[in-house]
Amino acid sequence: MVILLKYDCKHLKLVGYNGRLINPVWYSHLSKNNKPKDKIIDPMIARFKKCLTYNNSVNKIMFYDNQTKDLIREITL
Repeated sequence: MVILLKYDCKHLKLVGYNGRLINPVWYSHLSKNNKPKDKIIDPMIARFKKCLTYNNSVNKIMFYDNQTKDLIREITL
C-alpha cells in the first residue's frame, strides 16, 4: 500500500537512500499472504484509519501486487 500525501505534508515523507523524499509504503502482515485480495486490503484500510499520524494528510492510497507490480485498488480520500 502506497500512501500518497498532500503537497503540504512533506514532513511526513520518508527520506530515501539518495536523500529524496518518498511517500510511505505499508506492507501486509505475513499471515495475510496467499489470501484473497479483499482479505488483505480491508484489514490494511482498518489499520490505516486507526493511525493518527496521517490523519487529514492523505490524498489517496494505492494497493499494488508486489509480484506483478499491477495496481489492484485505488482509494481517494
